[in-house]
Amino acid sequence: MKRILILLLASISLTINAQERCGTEAHTKSMIKNNPEYAIARNKVNTQTEKWIKNNPNHSEKTIITIPVVVHVVWKTNNQNISDAQIQSQIDVLNEDYRRTNVDKINTPNVWQSIAADCEIEFCLASIDPNGNPTTGIERTETAHGQFGMNSDIHTSTSGGADDWPNDDYLNIWVCNIQSGLLGYASPPSNWIGDGDGLVIGYQYFGTEGVLQAPYNKGRTATHEIGHWLNLDHVWGGWGNCGNDQVNDTPKQETENYSCPAFPLHPNACNTINANGDMFMNYMDYTNDACMNLFTNGQKNRMLAAINSYRSNMLSHNLCEGSLGISEQMKNNNKRLIKIVDILGRTITEKQKNTPLFYIYDNGSVEKKIIIE
Repeated sequence: MKRILILLLASISLTINAQERCGTEAHTKSMIKNNPEYAIARNKVNTQTEKWIKNNPNHSEKTIITIPVVVHVVWKTNNQNISDAQIQSQIDVLNEDYRRTNVDKINTPNVWQSIAADCEIEFCLASIDPNGNPTTGIERTETAHGQFGMNSDIHTSTSGGADDWPNDDYLNIWVCNIQSGLLGYASPPSNWIGDGDGLVIGYQYFGTEGVLQAPYNKGRTATHEIGHWLNLDHVWGGWGNCGNDQVNDTPKQETENYSCPAFPLHPNACNTINANGDMFMNYMDYTNDACMNLFTNGQKNRMLAAINSYRSNMLSHNLCEGSLGISEQMKNNNKRLIKIVDILGRTITEKQKNTPLFYIYDNGSVEKKIIIE
């Protein structure tokens, strides 16, 4: 009886530890199976990516790419209808992680500090919607739908979800009650982008405050899934043990890691002698949020290739300009920005640096602001 109990507990532990944190691989395989055009396009991605990286070596000059985000909150209960503050906390995490200003970067082992990357990618809640109107970048949809799986329901209003905004222009993120055992999933890039391109994240794994479930309460699920959206594989290769994640500066790894291991881990992985072992603190592993802290330079190059090759509208846009950011709107929710003018009274539609501008609101108030370069 004691032996049976021990085996049963071991089985339960194995099931918990083997939680499929990310559904991107399964979602991608389903897309390939059901969409011949997508299968053809995805088969070309690695070759096109390698070509772009070869033709665009690193430059010392920083060029920041800002990606406009729309968050579709699809909710049935009050807990699922997460707050603006919870959403903003997730945007803050993304900017910290992709610019390597995260406070836990000091936990990156010394052997990898030199290749840990500022990806020069930032995120903003869109301030202009597809019709050119001001927006907070947050869309809320009440639903009668139960848990959402990896079918198209979440992407379609007629099925109880929310329709995406033009996915060439916006990163669509759906936050919802996701199926048990799954934290989120994303759609990798290609020359074929259909409806539903973006991320789907469980409401309790989004951001750093509000309705959250530990140990996935530091916003790293979205960091991980955006990595997939920008063409990163899991660090163990994803499509098979000791696979190739297409990145030269991440070490070979046999399989995913969970919890928060001690460094070094698995120094003999994949029949290689590597004293440093697995890069389990990489955002593209499965470890706890609090254990993740870096992308590498190789991963950065792959993501920049994805933006330039497949998501090029993100390189130049005004979708984050012309209205208040969400943090300001939360403080000033009784007034709405009407227009921005310069000292001569001319309406300003593009961001200007080192120039005094006047922000005029519908309650009659005016604020003078200067964006310092």
